[in-house]
This record gives sequence, C-alpha cells and structure tokens, in this order.
Amino acid sequence: MSTLAPARPRAGSAARSPRLGPARAALAPRAGPGVRDGVRRRVSRARSSVRLRPRVPRAAPGGGDDARSDAASAPANTTSTTISALDALLGTPDAPEPDDAPSSSTSSDPAPEVESPASVSRGELLGTVRGALTPLGKAAAADETGSRAIDAYDPSSDPLGLGPGWDVPWSWPTLVATMLAVESSFYFAGALAPAVVYSANRAPDEIPLDDQLAFARDMQAVFDDPTTFADIVLCAEVTQTVLALLIIFLVANSRAPLPPGWFRFSLNPSGVDPDENFAEEERRVANEANANEANGGPINRSTNGDAKSTLSEKRLALSARRRRAADWGGEAVRAAALVWLLVFAVTALSYALGLRGDETGTASNGTIEKAFAAGPKGAASLVLTTVVLAPALEETVFRGFLLPTLTRWMNPNWALGASTLVFALAHQHNTGDTAQLLAVGAMAGVAYCRTRNLAASVAVHATFNLGVLVLFALWTHS
Repeated sequence: MSTLAPARPRAGSAARSPRLGPARAALAPRAGPGVRDGVRRRVSRARSSVRLRPRVPRAAPGGGDDARSDAASAPANTTSTTISALDALLGTPDAPEPDDAPSSSTSSDPAPEVESPASVSRGELLGTVRGALTPLGKAAAADETGSRAIDAYDPSSDPLGLGPGWDVPWSWPTLVATMLAVESSFYFAGALAPAVVYSANRAPDEIPLDDQLAFARDMQAVFDDPTTFADIVLCAEVTQTVLALLIIFLVANSRAPLPPGWFRFSLNPSGVDPDENFAEEERRVANEANANEANGGPINRSTNGDAKSTLSEKRLALSARRRRAADWGGEAVRAAALVWLLVFAVTALSYALGLRGDETGTASNGTIEKAFAAGPKGAASLVLTTVVLAPALEETVFRGFLLPTLTRWMNPNWALGASTLVFALAHQHNTGDTAQLLAVGAMAGVAYCRTRNLAASVAVHATFNLGVLVLFALWTHS
C-alpha cells in the first residue's frame, strides 16, 4: 500500500500573508520575528486610536455628477493612510493585539472597510510612509533652529527695509562664548604684538632681562619710537584679524551647512541672493491650500486671502531688496554719506556739550599722529590697518555674526541697535569717538541688512576710516 507524499507548498506561500500578498513577503527576510512583532504591536495601538478612512467609491466613466460629488466630499485621513501602509508593509492584522490578554471583540459596530493593499506595489506603500514621515523630520529640524524667519516677516513693520531676520543655527551660549573669545583675542593680540616687535628690534644680549625696571624702560622706548609703533599697530591688527576670523570660522563650520544668508561677501551683484527662500514659502502656502481643497477639507477663504495678501507684500518687499542687492555699491555710497552727516552732527554736539576738545574724547588722535610721524611707511601701515583689515574683521564679527544671531530673539530693527551699541563700546574709546562709532555702526548695519552683502558694510566702514585719516592729514599739515 503506497503512501501519499504531502503536497509541496508553492514557492513563497509560507512568506505571504493571505491578506497582504507580496509586500509582507518582501519584508519578511529583512526583519526578525521579535522586531516585527514589536512594531506590529505599536502600529496596532496607533490604529486603535485612529478612525480609518472608509472606502470611497470611485466614479465610473459616465457615472454622472453624483458619484463624483460623493467622492470629492469624502474626507481624507493622512494618518489612516499611513497606518494602513504600515499594516501592509509589516503584516499587522486589522484588530489591535494586546500584549498580555487575548482580545475579544464585543462591539456591535461593523469594522470600517479598509482598502486592501494586495494589489498595491511595495514601492507605492513605501512612498506613502515616507511622504508622511518627511514632514516630521522637517518639523524636528525647525524646532532646533526656531521657525523660519521669512515666515514671521511683516513688511508693514519694516520702515528701514531691513528685511526678515536670519535662520540662526545656534543659541545664546554659542553667541556669548564666541563674542568673549573674539574679545579675548583682541587683548591677546595687543599683548603679543609689542613683545614680537620688541624682540625683532633688539638682539638677545641687548635685552636686560635681569633688571625689570631697565627692561620696562627699554620696551617703552621702543614703543615711543614712531616707526616701531607703526609696526606694533600693524602686527596687532594682523594677529587679531587672524584669530577672530578663525574663531568665527570654527563656530560657523561646526553648524555647516549654514542656512541661506550667512556671511555673504560678493563684489558681483549676482553673487548674492537676498530672497531668503521666499519662493519655497510661496510653494508651501500654495500647496497647503491646494491640498486642503483637494482633500475635501474646509476652505477658509478669508485665511487664504490673508495669506496671499501677506505673500504679495513680502514679494514686493523682497523684490525691492533684490534691486538694492544688485546696487550694493550705491547703497554703500548713500550710507557713507549719511555717516558723515551724522558724524558732523554728533561732533558739533560733542563740542557744544564739552565732551570733545583738547584731550577729551580723542583717543584715536594720538595713534594716528604717532603713525604719521613715521613717514610713508607709518602712513602705509596705518592705511592697511584701518582701511583694509579693521573693516573686514569688525564687519564680519559685528554685522556678519552678531547682528544676524540677535534676530533669533528680536526683530532686525532691535538687533541693529543692539549690535551697534556693542560695536561702539567694544572699541573702548572715549565719549567723542564712541558717539561717532555709533553712527558708523548703525549705517553699516543698515547697508548690510538692506543688501545682505558684507561688501556694502565693509565699504561704509572703510570709507569712514579713510576719511578720518585724510581729514587728520589735512588738518595737521594746514
């Protein structure tokens, strides 16, 4: 009597679910049973708290307007669609699976009919899941840096045309630590430069290291010499420029890639895009409105109208700033002219109040006079220091880093005022010079915000410093 061999199962039948078809079979070799069961339980709990979307009958060709209107009025549930896709990918059954006790359905309500994914490809299912999870990743990134500045920008509260704030990738500890490090580099350079120049002008056997008083007097003699003094000024400026820019570079590189708008310097107008991803916001708002309408959600005409009106105002404001960015040279010239008008007014007021005159409030005059006394070499060192290095360094620190960072907590108008005050006080000059530096910092900040190009603010700063040197030379030689 012959025995019958058991029937051989078809290939792949053991890996396939009678409900899921090839989707579960494709994932079965990739996940262990324990991992898959844990994910199923989590998905089941999520499904138990979400009302799945009922199937919407499709309008047959020529079926009339009734079928189409029924299909259009059915609400879309993105969460339900995503969970259904996860069910299909992971093989999760329709009913929740409790961890400890078996489930017994006592509800008399019929289970909602879910569209079977047996005929849906695995690529489509993965696309649905990715589409639902991608906005979560964007939201998490937005939480780290705050909401995008362009979203909160209100052109009606921007009389100076400064534009929106920046998207800041760091918080206040980074700001404080960076500014303290930059300020410390100034002190370090000021202490290092005299020692370097002194060592270069004295042979080792000429330095009286055994006599502290003689050493102090000899160093003071070197410092009083106009030629070596000009060398000290140049050495100190080069040192602090290298150190401060290195600090800024390390901070920025730690958060690379930076959001758009940071540390832009371009002599070519086309090298700066001041739109701050405005086109992306336009697309986002339009897509949200279209998706809401297409999914049968409520259409708030008033809200949509306000959003479009705001977008229109932003479009006009950013279009004007695009023109200013293309004409950054003209913006710099106009800002420099306003600087001199403000400086003359502040200087006249300082003299009237007794804050300037003789030795009061003229801390920079001694430095300029001593450097000019060294002849052409001293004048060249002073020009290189004050017209090239100092503007590039200070504009990068105060306008390129400090001002944009402050817009994380305040609007650009207040950030401009705060950064200008820090800029003026950091020079540690007397009252008269500080009043002038407030005017320089304010107009350099306005030029930078209006063009989003550090070349404009550097030009304003350099023009003022050069004008001071020229006026001093004409005054002393008249």
